[in-house]
Amino acid sequence: MEQCICTKEIAEAANRCFEREVFHFLLEWVSSHEDKTLLQFEQTLDEYLANDALRDFFLNTQHPVQKLLKNRFIACHLGRRVEAVYFDPISGDPLFAATEQRIYNLSRRMESERMHVPFRSVYPNKQTEAGDTADISTYPIESEEIRYNSGNHFSSRPANGNVFDENSKRCTAKSAGHLHVLFRRGFLEDRLKEVKELTAALYEAGERGAQFFVIYSRHSAKEGHFGTSLVIMDPAHPNFPKRVMVCDTLLKELPQHPRWWNHFMSEYTHVFGDAIVEIIEDLSHPLQKVNVKGDDPYRHDWNCPYYAASMADALADLAKNNPEFTLQGSAHEIHHAMKDIMSDYYLHNHEIKDRTGIQQANRLKRWKSGREVIKDLLLEISRKSSYEL
Repeated sequence: MEQCICTKEIAEAANRCFEREVFHFLLEWVSSHEDKTLLQFEQTLDEYLANDALRDFFLNTQHPVQKLLKNRFIACHLGRRVEAVYFDPISGDPLFAATEQRIYNLSRRMESERMHVPFRSVYPNKQTEAGDTADISTYPIESEEIRYNSGNHFSSRPANGNVFDENSKRCTAKSAGHLHVLFRRGFLEDRLKEVKELTAALYEAGERGAQFFVIYSRHSAKEGHFGTSLVIMDPAHPNFPKRVMVCDTLLKELPQHPRWWNHFMSEYTHVFGDAIVEIIEDLSHPLQKVNVKGDDPYRHDWNCPYYAASMADALADLAKNNPEFTLQGSAHEIHHAMKDIMSDYYLHNHEIKDRTGIQQANRLKRWKSGREVIKDLLLEISRKSSYEL
């Protein structure tokens, strides 16, 4: 994850080329769909292309994002690598062409969740009719909550389902043999019940060796924060673990417990009984800044899905490659071994990166998540084209 080197001038030049390409794309669409230019009214053609043609295209086209991505130039720009993006040095916002921002906003407003390119759009109630991002000065006077909401900035927008799917695909690929990565929608209690059921089934199938379950989940319906657990089970005793280690991400220093500790405890006791609290060990990593009302919204940290996925990756690697160490090593040793793997957030000397370095790592991950969605859409277009041929 290297520092981006794209200058503002290069990004602006690329954006101008993109605007021209979309202008010609829409001009061609209007020429062949005059019956669908419902928003033109008394505007000249140039005014219509600049103001409302893209919205008409979205309103009157099945899968408009995929249609746009069939244009090679548009696809290359929307799916560009992070090295080709200029990020504002203060807010961390990527520099989008005006029409590019409209595409992301309109796709969020009019398309399914699957077409929503993560982090690149604002909430529909923060958009103009044309799909531009509304200036905060246009918000209703009484809308303090909307003004405060972190969704105004790229680096502080909550993740959506696309991001969960991306992390899940990567982490669950490590499952094999004695390692089981449980990375599913739902809550921790659901996953712990699965652990008991899977362990009992493995015993019935003849498995006798220790089984390692890495769990990535939200804590509970009441507290939706993401966390990670490693639960080690003896198949002969599916009702109580051999060892449990849990990871949270909020800023704090061991041996202090994180803010959400009571939620971990309650979910575990619901499944394994009160005695479980005696063996639960804390492997938390102090990565996530607590959001403070009054901070600039772009300083808010909504990256717990990435922090938790990084911890899940580290625990899965340790359990897969060194199960004996994971079973017998001290919590302190395992905590530090995770740092070697979590190079996105830790330096070689095990020191945590400074806040700027952590923000940079998350910014690059956020851009990559958007690229993954666009790449998946391009693959789907390619498959459809091959089928039609």
